[in-house]
Amino acid sequence: MRSRSMAILCVLSSTIVLSGCEINNAHQRAVSSPAAVTDTTTKNKSTLPSPKVRPKSDPIYPPTEQVIAWHANQCGGFKVIPVKQTYLGETELKHFFKYMCLNVNTNPNAVMSKLLKLDLAYFWPDDIKQYLWLQKQQVTMQINAKKEQQALNDKMQETLTSLATIEQQLLLREDTKDQ
Repeated sequence: MRSRSMAILCVLSSTIVLSGCEINNAHQRAVSSPAAVTDTTTKNKSTLPSPKVRPKSDPIYPPTEQVIAWHANQCGGFKVIPVKQTYLGETELKHFFKYMCLNVNTNPNAVMSKLLKLDLAYFWPDDIKQYLWLQKQQVTMQINAKKEQQALNDKMQETLTSLATIEQQLLLREDTKDQ
């Protein structure tokens, strides 16, 4: 019993001492100079980030069907039914799809960089993220196909050059035989 009360007394006294130190330090800062306190509070207010006011309603992202329809519309051949509601990221998606349709064959690397920026621009719902992931896969395949085509063209050019060299050597041999 005595050891229990002694342990309780030790715990209580240590908490009082520790809290007393904290109170005294805060009190000394406040008493030292009131002007310094106002300066520190203004500094703290300017360095702390000011939270943005939360919108009254959650942002409305477009449904996946609408995103696919915009993509098909920008690439041609599909009519989009006009919707009165504007969605978050609508203009960015439309601009990207138009850019993608025009440039995916000629400059897939630029399309991929814009696609990555678009993907990180918003907190897209999962279904739109999956659609953008599919687009990334398609653009990646396009980039790889372009690299393979370039490698094939380089090899073909090398083969043509070597054939031209062989042809010249054969013509020189014929000329030397005739003389």
